[in-house]
Amino acid sequence: MKRTTTIIKTLAITLSLGSAPLVLIHAQDRETELSIRNLPKISTSSAMGNFYASFNGQNIPTDFLTTNFKKWLGTDDNHTFELVSAKTDELGFKHTVFQHYFKNVKVADELILVHEKDGKVTYVNGELTPDIKLTVQQPLTQAQVESIVNADLRTPDITFADFEQVITKVYAGKGVELHSVSQIDALSLKTLQGYMYYIDNGTKQIVKKLEKIHHHNITPVINNISTVKPSAGITSVVSPFLDTSSTSATYYKGNQQITVDSYNGAFRLKDNARNVHTLDGTGWDGNGSAASGLTGTINEYSSSTANYTAAATKPAVEVHWAMEKAHDYYVNRHNRNSYDGSGSIIRNYYNINFNRNTTTGAGQTPIDGTNAAAIDQQGIVAMVYGSGLYQGQAGYFGPIVGIDVAGHEYSHLMVSRTANLAYQAESGALNESFADMFGTAIEFYSNVNPNWTIAEGIPNPGLGANYFRNMANPNAGSNQIGGQQPDTYQGTNWASTAPPYNQNNDHGGVHKNSGVGNYWFYLLSQGGSGTNDNGTAFNVTGLTIQKAEKIAFRTLTTYLTANSGYINAYDQSKQAAIDLYGANSNELQQVENAWCAVGIGNCAKLLAVNEIAKSELQNIKIYPNPATSGQFTIESNIKGAADYEIYDLSGKLIKPAEKLEKGINKVNGSGIQSGVYLVKINAEGNTVSKKIVIK
Repeated sequence: MKRTTTIIKTLAITLSLGSAPLVLIHAQDRETELSIRNLPKISTSSAMGNFYASFNGQNIPTDFLTTNFKKWLGTDDNHTFELVSAKTDELGFKHTVFQHYFKNVKVADELILVHEKDGKVTYVNGELTPDIKLTVQQPLTQAQVESIVNADLRTPDITFADFEQVITKVYAGKGVELHSVSQIDALSLKTLQGYMYYIDNGTKQIVKKLEKIHHHNITPVINNISTVKPSAGITSVVSPFLDTSSTSATYYKGNQQITVDSYNGAFRLKDNARNVHTLDGTGWDGNGSAASGLTGTINEYSSSTANYTAAATKPAVEVHWAMEKAHDYYVNRHNRNSYDGSGSIIRNYYNINFNRNTTTGAGQTPIDGTNAAAIDQQGIVAMVYGSGLYQGQAGYFGPIVGIDVAGHEYSHLMVSRTANLAYQAESGALNESFADMFGTAIEFYSNVNPNWTIAEGIPNPGLGANYFRNMANPNAGSNQIGGQQPDTYQGTNWASTAPPYNQNNDHGGVHKNSGVGNYWFYLLSQGGSGTNDNGTAFNVTGLTIQKAEKIAFRTLTTYLTANSGYINAYDQSKQAAIDLYGANSNELQQVENAWCAVGIGNCAKLLAVNEIAKSELQNIKIYPNPATSGQFTIESNIKGAADYEIYDLSGKLIKPAEKLEKGINKVNGSGIQSGVYLVKINAEGNTVSKKIVIK
């Protein structure tokens, strides 16, 4: 798991078991005796060993937990935990990561995350197998492992890296198996295939194979496409080149402002300030390196003027503009500079042929441009985009370069550097879903006709829809191009997550089942009500996309681990909301409501608290709406203590809390600018938000 954290170099502290000493904690004027019994119970939430424990309000010092770490986790002396990294975030929380070892062999993906504030533990989560009964076997040689991988991939020019002995977990359908394995990273740029292989040291069998290059997945789901009639249709260094502002033509979004630089008496698609470089991948030779990116006849896009207006360059300009917006979005919304948080170069290649090493019987190479992908393997980091040609024919798809598609691929790189969600079954669906969430958030950030569909305008409507996925209505779309998704966990359109995982079953439905997470994010942003596939009625008050994206980002980058599934996203997103907005916040309430809407969590429990107060809240009236000059009335039947606040749609507080009386309350909002606002009303621990339009 790769994390953008402050790495503590050359330090690997093994936590000792020790005894469980009694500690005296001063609490105001009395002393409290603290023992291991005071630590909260661990909740295990998946067969893969995902767990969590909330320490909120328990006042447990971090030093006491780490002294008694192994006993609390239920492990013996064969288990050790080595410090990987530590980081303090902008909210003042410190996050420390420990790697689990069994008999000095790394247990792959098993990281323990300790979260604290002011020296007191707030939350612990991660993955752990506390009771391992496994013989660590004699490792295979790297040559043996490479031979096994070569026989499996059957493709030319494979490069290898990260050969290591580990213990890995494999979901076998009826439970989880542990294997002593040789792990190796295998990459073939010739066929754009990349996997992390896990080879059992005893049987020499491949027990797990995780895809590392994430494709947008169009071609594998096309059904009966022949029935559709086609319509007409560099390294990161300070650059000596001068950045210049440009108004250039994109393919889908019209003229947009981009940055280009002067080069050889012309201008190229390179933004040195943001470290974004867009290149012509037509002549890519199937090779590459970390220093130079993809290689071959890779040409610069060039224009004699700063403004790119030619039809041929519109797709490349769209990619370049999209990556500039993606860069700015992550910097301004999440304080993250580039996909890795370190300002690394962002390379884009347009017009890649995804079939470049396959030939027909006539010896011709059919062009497949119906894909986009993110590569982050063996030091090569790039995004590649196709022209939309299907088996060399135009008319089925436009260029695969929309801003949400580009933002989606860029976000895959960010996911790989944070939670590194395993690309199979539910963790893979979350990987795809977070890429969709942030790809869409980038589109809204651009503020150029944003919407809740993915890749709108790219497919020919003759394929059944003019988009790939619909976050606002995952059941909609065209099944012919894989667009019909579930909006309820294990509900209609849910794809099987049973192994084995491969391209034929979309690695356990990673694209299909991402609809559940997508709908959760949409409801958290926009709100909505209805009845899900389980027959459960739901009502979600939207928080705005700005708040939803903060909760989603913190969930992903702070709490999730490689094998997290939907139940883990449910648990950890609640903790993210508590960190950001508080344990009694409306934001936490709506996170739970949105998960309830997609079939996760106990809605009955959620709605059972203070039903009378909740009913009174729902019956509050606000009028007139729209209101003129900020003057309106709140009519309330609440008998107990209540107050109201006014926020804009970005979550900024416009009017601080004022007491809400039973009956008529006249609100004086003079000075509030015209727009749409949220009136947040609080009563006895319950909250409701209502929209008001100010003229």
